[in-house]
Amino acid sequence: MPDVEDALTATAGKAFRLTRFYAEVYGAEPADASEISYISDSDYHRAAGLLDCVVDREAIIGILPPYYRDASRFPFTVPEDEAELVLRQRRIVRAMKDLCVDFGASPRFLIVADGRRGPFACELAKGFYWEGFQTSISFRNGTGDELRQDVARHDPDYVVLTSGRHLRHALERPRHTVWLVEHCGDPPVGGPEYPSLLYADGVDLIGSRAAGRTGYDYDPEQVLIEVDPASLLSHVSKLQFTCFPLVRYGLGRRVPTADAPETDAS
Repeated sequence: MPDVEDALTATAGKAFRLTRFYAEVYGAEPADASEISYISDSDYHRAAGLLDCVVDREAIIGILPPYYRDASRFPFTVPEDEAELVLRQRRIVRAMKDLCVDFGASPRFLIVADGRRGPFACELAKGFYWEGFQTSISFRNGTGDELRQDVARHDPDYVVLTSGRHLRHALERPRHTVWLVEHCGDPPVGGPEYPSLLYADGVDLIGSRAAGRTGYDYDPEQVLIEVDPASLLSHVSKLQFTCFPLVRYGLGRRVPTADAPETDAS
């Protein structure tokens, strides 16, 4: 697909010109997709520091909390600028629409988290707040009874399980109100019985998968997902980066998409 390859080459060239990290990875500006290497988190451990991987340090306005606060794949905290924050919020809105959220009904959300995922859950809640949706976070999810008590107390329309996925069967509510948060560092959820959001450190939200669908929906203008022919694992590129580039970054698993639903590896 020439258009996709052109976009990838342009993205890699921009990363090469604007960051020391990609200049060292490539050695020379890639002329086409065949010259763009597939990389992983181990490559970032060879960087001298965060600033080698950032376009403009003065534009940084915040950081992306990793899914696990004590087990990030990156050797440093991933930053973002205002433009990338706006792009991330657009992905959140796209995911909510893909999962059939009625924006006009002012839905209520309850995010279930544990201590390891607390900062991540707070950042996810901000995405719901910015759309005007009431959102609460529960850190008490050890048993099904505790989860049911919190659901009764908050009366949400959607329960988002960032942790305690085994509790998804504990709720006596229609299953379409339960969302699972998946992370590329964890084993895939078996069977697309519940709607889910897919995340990866470095890029944050990748896309969404409605119940009963095998492939994830994502924004192709922002994100490119490819399969490395050597490892058969998926790699992601941020096509519209302005702060922290990711080009053919390995996700550690195969991510089925709407245009490539088959999964030969996990």
